[in-house]
Amino acid sequence: MGVVRTKSLVSSIYTYFGFILGAINIYLMTKYFAPAENGLTRTLFEISTLMTSVACLGIPTLVARYYPYYKGLPQKKMDLLTLAFALGGIGLAVVFAGSYFLEPLIIRKFSGKSPLLVEYFYISYPLVFFFLGFQIMEVYAWNQHKTILSNFMKEVVFRVFHTVIVLAFIFGLIRFHTFMNIFGFTYAVTFFGLFFYFWYKKQLPLGKLPSQVTKDLGKQMLRFTAFIFASNVITIISLTIDSILISSFKGLEFAAVFTLATYICTVIDVPQRSMISIGVPIIAQSWKDNDMANIANIYTKSSINLLIFSSFIFSIIWLNLDDAFEFLQLPAIYHEGKPLVLILGITKIIELGTGLNSQVISTSPRWRFELQSHLILLALTLPLNYYFVKTYGIMGAGVAQLISLTIYNGIRYLFLLKNYHMQPFTRQTLYSVILTLSLYFIVSRLINISVPLLNMIVRTIVFAVIYGFAVIRLNLSEDITILYKKGISFIGNRIGRP
Repeated sequence: MGVVRTKSLVSSIYTYFGFILGAINIYLMTKYFAPAENGLTRTLFEISTLMTSVACLGIPTLVARYYPYYKGLPQKKMDLLTLAFALGGIGLAVVFAGSYFLEPLIIRKFSGKSPLLVEYFYISYPLVFFFLGFQIMEVYAWNQHKTILSNFMKEVVFRVFHTVIVLAFIFGLIRFHTFMNIFGFTYAVTFFGLFFYFWYKKQLPLGKLPSQVTKDLGKQMLRFTAFIFASNVITIISLTIDSILISSFKGLEFAAVFTLATYICTVIDVPQRSMISIGVPIIAQSWKDNDMANIANIYTKSSINLLIFSSFIFSIIWLNLDDAFEFLQLPAIYHEGKPLVLILGITKIIELGTGLNSQVISTSPRWRFELQSHLILLALTLPLNYYFVKTYGIMGAGVAQLISLTIYNGIRYLFLLKNYHMQPFTRQTLYSVILTLSLYFIVSRLINISVPLLNMIVRTIVFAVIYGFAVIRLNLSEDITILYKKGISFIGNRIGRP
């Protein structure tokens, strides 16, 4: 867990810096783009994510799962990356052909409420192409222990590029049509960044198919890929259907409101994203070595660490949300997303608090349950989203997500408990929840300054200091305590130097 702890910290720093850039982008787009234009970019991202999940054919998980079997091969014979790109090409061909035949349906469903989406749907094609390429290179980077580099490309470089084109539009250097055409190549920057880095380092093995390992494991890999492919498609449908339905039923303006609320809560995801990229290769290797103790240890520690971080981040968000809306002077329509932030935030805390259950299951001998659990999620998500979004609008999307993801994670928790006698919760879990709720209510009641910016600063500092002190004093997380002691020791050594 020490490797995970150290790299997660560095990756999280890059990720949070990226989120600051992302927040700036979101703010600029809400101020200087029409709500429909802002909503268009989000909806295209959701559609391209869904299309990529089909085109990728489960490739990223395949590479993560089987890389330990390939890493001993010489570069000229290592064909796992070649296989990944070949399968990706097949997937892209199928998806692009399918979208061509579905075009009349897309026009019929979105032309009334979201005509811009029909006009710019073609932008999804370059988004899908380069997003798939980046996903393959990203998981390869994980297995090369270059997670910090891949996170830097995804979280920082990606958003810097987006900031540049947003500013170009704001200052009148490009028109909206040109902005959208450049926007379609956003992922190209991250894909080529990773690709040429490994090419320059001579660490880009593209061996001729098939190697002996591929011959020996081919049938097993094919079955695994089929299951993971279906699982990934179901997951992405479950995660993107709300935004797509909002665009269809309510229009791109409300999709923009949903975008803002979702982005605010996405900040909570940062520690998990860093931990996944670093933890997956370690968990996969532990399954190969039958090191159940290490898997259980990562599962338990990931749960308490993610619960503490997600609770802390959301508390800061919810303490300051009203002041943030007032200070930023966003258009009135965006204020309608406040209740949605609460629901989505609680959903994130529940999801992160269950730890790396998906990564443990998908790399285990019982990886088929990954598909089975996602089928359950899909069976819950589609009808719930359709009913709640159509009836209650963007609030309905949040309620549907809360219900479906809570049941989904509960089922996965029971699966790991029954089959591997693993469960991530301890007394520290309960203490963390009590601490967060108690401190939130104290700070929100006692600190109320009339100046929004000053109120945000004081509330954040008071909550962060007391929360951090309590977490360390109560030793709620061994990893956080170790990082704190290392930090104090480092500072002490620096100060003590002549």
